[in-house]
Amino acid sequence: MKDYETSLFRPRRRESRAKTFFKWVLLVGLVAAGVFWFQETPQLTDRVLQHLPVPHTLVSLQVEINGKRERLPAGAERTVHPQDRLKVVRVETDGWIRWGLKLAAGEQPWPEGPDASLTLKELLPAEEFESPVTVPLRVRWFDRELGSVCFTAKLGAKDWLQKAASAGSPDEKARYLEQALAEDPGNALARTQLASLYAEQGRLAEAEKLYGEILQMGRSRPVLERLVDVYKKQKKHDAVLKTYLELLRLTDDPAVFESLLTYLNKNLSPKNALVFLEKNLQEVPARYRGPWHLVRAELASRQKRWGEAASAYESALKAGVQDPNIHYNLSVVKAKTGDLRSAAADLEKYLQANPTDEANRMKLAALYERLGERDKARTIYQQVIEKNPKQKTALVRLVALLDKAGDRKEQLKAYEMLSALEPGNAVVHFNRALLSYELEQWEKAEEAFEKAAKLEPANPEPLRYLLALYQKRKDAEGQVRILRRLIELDKDNLSLYDTLFVLYDQAKNYDAIVEIFEKAAQQHPQVAAFHQYVLYGALKKGDQKKALRSLEKLSRLLPKEVKYLRQAARIHESLGQYEEALEKTKRILDVSPGDEEAKQDYLRLKLLLLGSKKTGFFYCNERSLVV
Repeated sequence: MKDYETSLFRPRRRESRAKTFFKWVLLVGLVAAGVFWFQETPQLTDRVLQHLPVPHTLVSLQVEINGKRERLPAGAERTVHPQDRLKVVRVETDGWIRWGLKLAAGEQPWPEGPDASLTLKELLPAEEFESPVTVPLRVRWFDRELGSVCFTAKLGAKDWLQKAASAGSPDEKARYLEQALAEDPGNALARTQLASLYAEQGRLAEAEKLYGEILQMGRSRPVLERLVDVYKKQKKHDAVLKTYLELLRLTDDPAVFESLLTYLNKNLSPKNALVFLEKNLQEVPARYRGPWHLVRAELASRQKRWGEAASAYESALKAGVQDPNIHYNLSVVKAKTGDLRSAAADLEKYLQANPTDEANRMKLAALYERLGERDKARTIYQQVIEKNPKQKTALVRLVALLDKAGDRKEQLKAYEMLSALEPGNAVVHFNRALLSYELEQWEKAEEAFEKAAKLEPANPEPLRYLLALYQKRKDAEGQVRILRRLIELDKDNLSLYDTLFVLYDQAKNYDAIVEIFEKAAQQHPQVAAFHQYVLYGALKKGDQKKALRSLEKLSRLLPKEVKYLRQAARIHESLGQYEEALEKTKRILDVSPGDEEAKQDYLRLKLLLLGSKKTGFFYCNERSLVV
């Protein structure tokens, strides 16, 4: 086994003592001679050393960096971390003499010994290394510089990230993150943090660029969501929606789909939103295509593009949407396009799933009415009324359909239900009364006409029908009551007065005749008939004074009608009022000079008047009064 001893730079084999002694003596002698020589003749030093086996130039350094051995040629530059531990293992020069070799880091000596090691941070403890620091490791032989290897200390991405984490300001943090990214361009963490910081600082274009670079390395939900926020701040609506679509494909998350639709409705016009939905249909995962079509349908409806809306709703059904409300919406938009039959069919499908929806059942009946299918509409209205007898609209529509069909009996039933719902509606009661009248249900008709007349006291129509009903059953009192109410409403209708006179005359109620027709004569003094009825009543009562007043009015209204003057003359004569009788007779002769009867009466009344003045007695022939 060979015996070695350790020198500063390399191990060497142990030699015998005699040889060693001889070498040392020779070496000491040579050194002494050399020192003497150098001191006496220093100018010859360089020329002499050129011929000696001493080190002239550094060839390389063999070092260990963090335990990993490397050979670095002279003049090389090696980048290290400030905390990397450096150890010089071997110095290679162009000479074989090792004695006198020294190492220095810059101007500081390098620690000696086989296990000596150092970090540049230990060498330069005050240095922060925020900028690269180059330290030359120089090799000397005595005072002669043989060469060097440079070590450049630089911080790594992790160091910059640590500095960024403790930075005092956003700008400082951004600078540290930029340094980290420069050191490690593939560091997704540094790139993500820097992009987020840019976004916070409003440097949106730079943030967008960084997020795009991150996504090129791999798609992830957090990065896509942050990119969405950056696009939103820049109001890049199309980019936001496209990124949402990518997120949806990546995550299949319904919340993302809802966010996409919310943004779409809020930031795009209905027209542009519809274009986007149609253009990107194939980009949507299959499970969301049904709702996608529903949104298309809603937007088309808002723009009154009914055909497109109908097509979108049908596409939603084909995509598997199981919502019966789609059939309702389809019904609405198809009705808008004029396709009423399809609209009715879709509404029926909706009602199969929603049988209690009374309002839309009414709409279905209305659709059938518009289609001319009255029997279907009538059936639906009857079904609605059967379930809800208080459905007034259905009753009204049913009444109209029954009227067109001529079904008076069913129409009457509907009106009876309607009158129960609207007891204060005079029109309903009147129409119910008319139907009862036509069907000869006299009692029902009378009861309904009475209600209608009570609700509308100023309307004469119910009263006229009531008068006819009372006439049918010969109810004189009822007729009189109705006639008097009619006369109050229609004071100029002489036929009413005539009918009332007949009824009072039949009842021999002459007082009523006088009362009614005196009032009528006051209101219509030029109507001779009223004075005639008063005259009749007064004569029947034996009230000759009232009769005379009526006759006087009649003779003035009808001056050529001598019968009233003649009748007045006879009443005056019967009362012994010969002068008044003579005056009336004279008026007859003025009107009709050839009236023989008036001439005879005139002579007789003259004689009576003369006789009463002379003797108080005169013979005469009495004439009966004409009523």
